[in-house]
Amino acid sequence: MTVRVDLAEQQAVFHGFPQQDQQAVFDRGDVRIETRDGQLIKARRSARAAFAGLSGLRRNLRWDALDAAYFAGYAWWNYLSTPMLLTRAGVTITEGDIWPEAGEHWRRLEVGFPPDLHTHSPHQTFHVDAAGLIRRHDYVAHPVGGWARAAHYCNDHRDFAGLVFPTRRRVVPRGLGGRTLAHPILVAIDIDHIEIET
Repeated sequence: MTVRVDLAEQQAVFHGFPQQDQQAVFDRGDVRIETRDGQLIKARRSARAAFAGLSGLRRNLRWDALDAAYFAGYAWWNYLSTPMLLTRAGVTITEGDIWPEAGEHWRRLEVGFPPDLHTHSPHQTFHVDAAGLIRRHDYVAHPVGGWARAAHYCNDHRDFAGLVFPTRRRVVPRGLGGRTLAHPILVAIDIDHIEIET
């Protein structure tokens, strides 16, 4: 799949989803499915609010294409715009305690996000290694449920046009005390290539 993200606005386009000849568009909280040439197939305004109306079983077992487009849209936008995302107006950052992991000591940034920014949860923690790379990102995936505590590991950082991105991402459950569970892997993302347009 190819994802195109606009960093200036919260927008992402997924080419080839939900079908090869279609694209899913996340646009500042609204989502739509279109043909490749932009003809509207279906849409949902204020897509996050739709998650609140889902019954527990439906929310946990079966999402429709618009649910997936919303969740993936804001998530990819957040992932690819970080760390620039942390400089946006309304975002607050405080230094947390040092976190020991993998034989290293990572700095923790406790981040608060404003309500108009589509993201997993209002409070998130970023773990930064000695080289200044984000290695872990903790959050609660609120659209899934208040219980969806996740640790998102970021590895295999690569340089693309002078910007560094983690190209291997794995999300696992986060248990008591911030400790992670090795299984199940909730999300696995491998990025092959990134092109930067200015």
